[in-house]
Amino acid sequence: MFESILGQKKIKKIISNQVKSGKIAHAYIFVGQDGVGKRLTAVEFAKILNCNVDDFIKTDAGTCGKCISCKKIEKNIHPDLHFIDFARQAELEEECLEKQRTLKIETIRYMQKEVATKIHEGKWKIFIIEPAERMNAAAANSLLKTLEEPPENTIIILIAKHKEAIPQTILSRVQTLFFQPLGQNEISSWLMLNCSVDAAKARDIAELSEGSLENAKKLVDKNEKEEFSLWLKFKTRNFYISDILELSKNIAAAGALECVDAMIAEAKKDFRMYPQRTAPALDLLSASRVLLLKNVNAMTVLDNLFFDLSDLKKMSGLL
Repeated sequence: MFESILGQKKIKKIISNQVKSGKIAHAYIFVGQDGVGKRLTAVEFAKILNCNVDDFIKTDAGTCGKCISCKKIEKNIHPDLHFIDFARQAELEEECLEKQRTLKIETIRYMQKEVATKIHEGKWKIFIIEPAERMNAAAANSLLKTLEEPPENTIIILIAKHKEAIPQTILSRVQTLFFQPLGQNEISSWLMLNCSVDAAKARDIAELSEGSLENAKKLVDKNEKEEFSLWLKFKTRNFYISDILELSKNIAAAGALECVDAMIAEAKKDFRMYPQRTAPALDLLSASRVLLLKNVNAMTVLDNLFFDLSDLKKMSGLL
């Protein structure tokens, strides 16, 4: 089962054994960074449970992939598979997706109405809540009522990057499955097979991806761009003020967080060989990353970062 999911052997085994034994939990939380297969696993789980060919569920294949149920889930049109996410909330509120910041109680109440209805055509109703850590307090309290009285043949899967923001009252009522970062060999092999990337480039991208296939896919397209050679440039040349301002402008437009992540990954390589020389630069990069995650103006963050890195190089030669 779960042959289309990269890595995550332990989780695949746990869920496969539950499916074969019929001992399926009524609620789960899949925890892990982006790009490690949480949502794909949840969808594949739904496909396995609703496959119309029972013989496949009893084998390692899991699904036939050809029945009406499997095809509808693949096309995201199965009436018993529900995504409770920002896209659905935006639709309910008739607002644009970009305005969504938290999952609200109204969205959970919409889900609860769907939970209360009869199954349309499948064997199980599956509700995938993502990002679960972005539920506000009212939404979380409302969800708790459903988890306390789980309906038959209904599974709720919460998907989160981390579980610290999830109330303990919810965590105590769901089965937690931790998704590990993908291995570099897994990512590089996938890139060579699916993206026509040569072995050397695939290895470089896999190392930069920090265990995320999502990051790796982005890096395939951006690998040749300026931001992914920045660390080398700061080590080997001096920048004038005009250079830095122009660089900040270009990188902010291309993707500031991706740029800083790439520089951190490259700096970590140097840190293994030269920890004392590289540590101050890593501190600057990490602090800038935190600011970007807090939505501080990207150009301001990058200007300060690049000036600080240049000063670091000039004053102490630490790069």
